[in-house]
Amino acid sequence: MSPTMYAVVIAVSGVLASYWVFGVRRRRQAEVEAGVRSLANMKWRECVGLVLESLHSDGYQEEHSTRQPGDGGTEFLLKRDGEQVLLSYKHGTAYRIGEANVRDFANGVQLQGAQAGILITLGQAEGSAVEVARKYGVKLIDGEALWPRVDRYVSPAIRTAVRKEAMAATGKGLYVGAGASIVLGALAFFLMRQIAPEAPPPARAAVAAAAEKAESAAPVVQTEAERMTAQINERERAMAEVASLTDEQRLQRRADAAGKLGAFAEIDSAGWSTQSTLVVRLNETDGKDERLIAEICRTLIQYEELRFTRVQLEPPLDSTVRVRWRQCQ
Repeated sequence: MSPTMYAVVIAVSGVLASYWVFGVRRRRQAEVEAGVRSLANMKWRECVGLVLESLHSDGYQEEHSTRQPGDGGTEFLLKRDGEQVLLSYKHGTAYRIGEANVRDFANGVQLQGAQAGILITLGQAEGSAVEVARKYGVKLIDGEALWPRVDRYVSPAIRTAVRKEAMAATGKGLYVGAGASIVLGALAFFLMRQIAPEAPPPARAAVAAAAEKAESAAPVVQTEAERMTAQINERERAMAEVASLTDEQRLQRRADAAGKLGAFAEIDSAGWSTQSTLVVRLNETDGKDERLIAEICRTLIQYEELRFTRVQLEPPLDSTVRVRWRQCQ
């Protein structure tokens, strides 16, 4: 590989890696963190109103006159598809939901005569608590998962402020990473020039042959460089189109993607548990599902904003295979 091509590959790879880390992954994380802080700064009634509004969109309806104090929060009795669901919401980011909290809440669900329960907090849920919640049929939602559910219900001013804060937190890293990649590419170019030995003066025939070979090879190098540049431009164009979509269009695209996956013979159902996590319940599994995972990711990357979706693979109810997570690239 020529020094120029070597330098281009390093620089472009570094720019793409910086864009993925700071422009996509870290920015999403920063937006969630800023969003949770904005919810914590709200009054309790305002925040729980957003929670109830998001649950209403999922088919839950509040049973009036059922609000009562809970353990550090307030409980609501909801109804969905004829079943009663007990909701407990705990305001503030200091909460840490553990196994004991889940078991106490599960007992409260039974005492209320409800068929299911939803435990929500702006804080965090421990990993062991998630397993216990699944065992008792309790849906556990922490701050990281809550913000993607309610962000479309907050005021436009708050949503804009959250996105600006996230952009400010990651923009510097993106520019520094891109600049460092270009500098690294330049250093690689000069280093390769120093390492590559210079050929002795060739004869006239050899000069002509080398010139002809270089002339035929030049378009290949140029085409490869142009291909990589076009790939970057195409990615930027796709992200710009996604940024121009309305919230309704984004929701429709997410629903379309889940619908396509739900049509697979191996899949029983597919639905979004958070903005970045897609839960896929399988009809059958061998514990690996490599071909199916490839087909799932091939479907998701057709939607640029879903390219890096976290896929949660739920085995059939009678299966001994554990729940698995995969990250599409």
